[in-house]
Amino acid sequence: MRLAPCIIILLSCLLSASAQSISTTPPLVASGSVSPNVFGPTPSSTAHSLTALPALPSGKTTLLGGTISSIDQIRDQIVLDVFGGGRYVILFDERTRVFDQARRGSLDSLRRGERAYIDTMLDGTAIFARNIRVSTATPSGQASGQIVNFDSGNRELVLRDGLDPRSVKLRLMPGAAILRDGRPAQTADLRSGTLVNVLFVPGVGGKGSVQQVSILASPGEAFVFSGQLQFLDLRGGRLVIVDPRDNRSYELYFDAGVNPQLRNLQEGSSVTASTSFDGRRYLVRSITPNTSSSQSR
Repeated sequence: MRLAPCIIILLSCLLSASAQSISTTPPLVASGSVSPNVFGPTPSSTAHSLTALPALPSGKTTLLGGTISSIDQIRDQIVLDVFGGGRYVILFDERTRVFDQARRGSLDSLRRGERAYIDTMLDGTAIFARNIRVSTATPSGQASGQIVNFDSGNRELVLRDGLDPRSVKLRLMPGAAILRDGRPAQTADLRSGTLVNVLFVPGVGGKGSVQQVSILASPGEAFVFSGQLQFLDLRGGRLVIVDPRDNRSYELYFDAGVNPQLRNLQEGSSVTASTSFDGRRYLVRSITPNTSSSQSR
């Protein structure tokens, strides 16, 4: 019986301490915001990590036009059904820019079935989307590649793009323009191995109808490239020249035994290379340092 007052006093002290502890604990949520350092980094540190993105892949840009077949926001990839035939899996990330009717859009706004034009670049073996432009206009496309075959009877053109080993079948429209260096050419010039750029619209049965073919290079033709030597691999027999006029990169191949003068060149120097196109690549016949900037391809 004498312990009862002590027990009461002890319980009173414990309740008082507990109430004081609860009143001094800062709330997790105040005015609709999360208290810092409770669930991880603050928003400012998260934003800082998003800015640490790698540079865009370098190399030639290829324009692909088609219909968006699917969008995977988890894997960050788009499947594009190309107007001329074929299907491409294209990767994207925070570096990819989206434009909708000349306005800046977002990756979240892309929808399946939309027509889009995508500026693509090779990132290793993957295809990366640099710019995505959504269009509601009449679908058309542009493709660059190498002629596999041309059947003059049914005017069917089989084209292989550098991004995909699969071939694309197109059909020349009546009156389609065939050009070489901006001047009219003949269908006889559409030989196997010829590099071309084509403009087309979807045709009957999903086969693209070609409006214009621009011949870039035919097997056996000679070409002269002039510009800055950006890359030189003596062991692999490969170099890259950047044309200062259009800032495009041209990949050339050589035999170091046939071209000993290459050993005296350094990356960054201005050079002129005489080449021949063998149906697959440009082969260097001779290369010399530039003494003036008047040389051109």
